[in-house]
Amino acid sequence: MGLLSDPSISTQSKLVDALARHVRKVCSVLYVAGVAWFFCLALPEFNHGTYLSENALSPGLVYPEIRVDANRLAIQLLEELQRERKDHLSTTPHAWIAAKMNEFGLETHTHNYTLRYPFGGGKEYHGKNIYGILRAPRIASTEGIVFTAPYRAASSVHTDISPSVPLLLAFADFARRKNYWAKDLIFLVTEQEQLGMQAWLEAYHDGDRDLDVSKAYLRPGNLPARAGSLQAALNIEVQDLEIDYVDVRIEGLNGKLPNLDMFNLVQRIMAREGIASGYKQSPRKKRRHSKSLFETNLRQMLAMLATQSSGVPNGNHGLFHRYRIDALTIAAHRRATHATLKGQPGSAAVPLLKAIEGIARSLNNLLERFHQSFFFYVIVNNDRYISIGDYMPALVALVACAFVKAYLMWSTLPAVEGGEQETEEKDAETDVEPEKFELPYGSVLIYLTATLLIGFLCNVLPLQQYFLEIPMGAAPLTTSVLSFLSLIGFILPFVVVLPPGGLELLHVAFLLIYGCSLIVIGLLNFALGFFVAVLTVPLVIALETKEDTSNSTLRNSIRLLTLTLNPMMIVYVIVLAMTFYQFPELPLQKIMLRAATAAMDASAYGLIDSVLYGNFLYFVISTVLLPLWIICWTLALSKRRDYADYVEFEESPAPSPSPQPQSQSQTKVKTS
Repeated sequence: MGLLSDPSISTQSKLVDALARHVRKVCSVLYVAGVAWFFCLALPEFNHGTYLSENALSPGLVYPEIRVDANRLAIQLLEELQRERKDHLSTTPHAWIAAKMNEFGLETHTHNYTLRYPFGGGKEYHGKNIYGILRAPRIASTEGIVFTAPYRAASSVHTDISPSVPLLLAFADFARRKNYWAKDLIFLVTEQEQLGMQAWLEAYHDGDRDLDVSKAYLRPGNLPARAGSLQAALNIEVQDLEIDYVDVRIEGLNGKLPNLDMFNLVQRIMAREGIASGYKQSPRKKRRHSKSLFETNLRQMLAMLATQSSGVPNGNHGLFHRYRIDALTIAAHRRATHATLKGQPGSAAVPLLKAIEGIARSLNNLLERFHQSFFFYVIVNNDRYISIGDYMPALVALVACAFVKAYLMWSTLPAVEGGEQETEEKDAETDVEPEKFELPYGSVLIYLTATLLIGFLCNVLPLQQYFLEIPMGAAPLTTSVLSFLSLIGFILPFVVVLPPGGLELLHVAFLLIYGCSLIVIGLLNFALGFFVAVLTVPLVIALETKEDTSNSTLRNSIRLLTLTLNPMMIVYVIVLAMTFYQFPELPLQKIMLRAATAAMDASAYGLIDSVLYGNFLYFVISTVLLPLWIICWTLALSKRRDYADYVEFEESPAPSPSPQPQSQSQTKVKTS
């Protein structure tokens, strides 16, 4: 605080005085500049074309060796799997998958894990993964590449991707016949979606060595065999062997992304094989009116940031990123009309198998981990991107509003200004130095601690044993705890009254904490930090340091906006908009009720993702944003007392039956 408390930069400075009088205008200019900069990034002049930084990848330099016999094997395996699925409607045919891996000469193993559901009352669920290892014939098992395919049971409500397993096994059979592999190849089939992948990764890297089994919700177990250090991973999700296009999914846990070189590698290999692929690829449809390039790029940017902001990976690849393993998912969508290629049934699987071979052989050429290209970027188009150095100034401009306003508020605090003026006046008149007005740091610190405690309880209380014993579901229980603690934060300004100068000091502390929080969130997940800043910075700008009794409409509008920006209210509004978009045919009342139920489920799923996978979205909302909202509500609701009134109150004589204290003080003044 040395810079902020330097007397040489007090309100006597004309520049500070001028900025303090127009603080809203200055912050508004910064806000508009940040948003405008982000919109300009959609223009081709502000983004860059993609390129490969890692020369060792050498995509497309080798001639693919996969032939039609691999396609026939994939068709045969798919027919066998379909017969097995009839006997395993809600389970995974582990025996069949393991038998096929053994038949193809892989080192096959089974991985068992256990889930203790947080809201299940102690119930345990068991899962099993099957994986096979193809040892590198030319080198020791020091490095490895993972090829994974999730298995969904026939009773699953999600899209059927059962052809992924036969395609994976067909490629494994091809890879076994080649001797140029310099890395171990792991072929993994998981169940229970991302839960099985998370358990396998934890078992591969840590296992149960340093795990408290009695407290852990996910017990990953131990793997009977491992390969080398994992360099990269490719997740395969295929809806049908007759594919139309491939959607390349890159978003991982907490908004992390694979190295840009890996995305560019997949794009080049797919283009070489004649497969329509790309980020958020959609079916090719004829449109009457084509959108402008700016609008298309902007939609792509916003779509990517929206997916990243949730922190939920859109594929099993997203869980690799926390272990510094670059991974992505190739999601092949089925062809609308099953038109075969050259009259051969299922011949469209050959280009996809060749693409997988090309990706595997390029990854096999890596001499070290991906490191030369970007890890923080935004995809504008399939061949254009925005680096962190280009999009980060937008967030910096938004966050600068809070720091600029905090500095100007600190420089114009009544305590600092009034204390200096009073000192000069008293020195000139009575040659007596009065006591300086001290800001109530202790009271403000206690208030901040109370708000942070409310956020901490949002993470702790729903998982306490006595709360779990309440006969309620996970969603109602979590929502009830969050609603109760939010209600406490709503009532807190009516109960706790800070001393004079406390609200001003609380406002400065709020701005500093708010700015630092957004910077940290933006560095970890730019999309989440940017969206939070765009929504909340206008409220931060509108908050006044002094009460303006002449403009009650503005004050009431700020209070209404503060209530609207409650974290739980924002979650409900987002879910309501998504529900209205997906079910436009429903009446408004049903949409609102369905959105309320979905918002309750979202709170429970956020907490579960936090304890199982490490998703910090729930933590950010409850521990960071909710306390900040409570402080903001306190500033918007409470009234402030001027410093002059406080000085008059201090200088007025205290009511006392004895005049002795007054005479003693006068005697001291005369003596001095």
